[in-house]
Amino acid sequence: MTAEELIARLEALPPDTPVLVEGYETGFDDIVEFTSEQVVRYRHAQEWDGEYQTLDRFSNQETGALQAAVIWGRRGHRR
Repeated sequence: MTAEELIARLEALPPDTPVLVEGYETGFDDIVEFTSEQVVRYRHAQEWDGEYQTLDRFSNQETGALQAAVIWGRRGHRR
């Protein structure tokens, strides 16, 4: 994905939308996907955890959920 493509995708979002990226491990990948996800801030995150988690990780899915844009790299499914 180029800067121009990313800017176009971001401009389509409400200005207060959080933008998240995959966490953990090393190196960099090309952006291959840009999705909208319901997430919750993970208060008990360890160093290796992302600050946010998807709703399916929590029993009470109503608490603090927010819509975020998530940028995915090529190898994100392996993390």
